[in-house]
Amino acid sequence: MCSRRLISDSRLIAWLLMDPTMYFVASEDPLPEMPRTPDPRRGAVAGLIVTVLLLLAGVFLVHMLSRTARLQDCVMSGRTNCVPIAAAAGRE
Repeated sequence: MCSRRLISDSRLIAWLLMDPTMYFVASEDPLPEMPRTPDPRRGAVAGLIVTVLLLLAGVFLVHMLSRTARLQDCVMSGRTNCVPIAAAAGRE
């Protein structure tokens, strides 16, 4: 009868080992709280914003310099009426 009990005990142990559920007592906190690190993409987003602002400032500057250059070319050619005429909004 002792061998029969040994077989049943070994089957029980085998069944417990084959069971995917583990019966361990967990500690209070399985993963301690890690210190938060800043998002590494924050610097990339800031760089992108600065780049876009510099690009817009460059486009604005080129537009203003182009307009000023056209006005200076007009004045240097000897004309007196070089100021652009604003179109009338409502002609009757």
